[in-house]
Amino acid sequence: MTPHDSPSGDNTRTRSLLLAAGIVLLLQGFSLFAPMAVLGNAIQWPDSLDFAPSKMLPLLRDQLDAVRLGYGLYLGYSLLFLVTGVLTVRLAARPGALGALAFIAIGAAAASALARAIGILRWLTGSVSLAEAHAAPGLSAEGRAAIENMQAAINAWGGAIGETLGVAAFASIWAIAVSLIILRDRQLPTWAGLTGLFVGVLVAFPALELFGIEPPISIVLSTTGIQLWFMALGALFLWRGIRRAA
Repeated sequence: MTPHDSPSGDNTRTRSLLLAAGIVLLLQGFSLFAPMAVLGNAIQWPDSLDFAPSKMLPLLRDQLDAVRLGYGLYLGYSLLFLVTGVLTVRLAARPGALGALAFIAIGAAAASALARAIGILRWLTGSVSLAEAHAAPGLSAEGRAAIENMQAAINAWGGAIGETLGVAAFASIWAIAVSLIILRDRQLPTWAGLTGLFVGVLVAFPALELFGIEPPISIVLSTTGIQLWFMALGALFLWRGIRRAA
């Protein structure tokens, strides 16, 4: 047996993984408040997601620096979800090779992070160009209406990818898959799996928009639910890591 294969070596790796996962999940849970504060103050986000283009485009142009900062922070938060997703799967599953359910969860986390990033980029690229074009001097009423129609289409397309698929559908698949692993492998407390199943269903509701069904809850409420779950898991991982260190 080599030193790397020893029980003490395994314990050190597990402790480091627990501490890293605890920090990352707590960061994931709390970091959403930064873009919410910046964008909420600048453009009344998330209500601004439903603003008419005639209102949103001038607001976007007037608050461009804050929009870039806020959505830049939101982009970082969204990409962090992949790290969060993988670490949680690893700690939820038994030590050793990962099974099919774990790979489904990791795949869903990757798809969620990518979809969120694409959705956010609409506010940092196409919508900025349209906002500048919308404010061009001498623009005709027909030209302004065409730009507003284009912005409406970009927002609908980006929202379907970012919010409906990324924040709702793929995140729900990840949460449910992870919760089933928790309940099956029993590496984490049962409450973590049961609450995760509830959160997974809660997060999925906004995806009903894809089928023309009005969600019974807002995406803000469903997102708050999964943020609280991140914080609870983060505290659990951190506590276990500290106990192992002691």
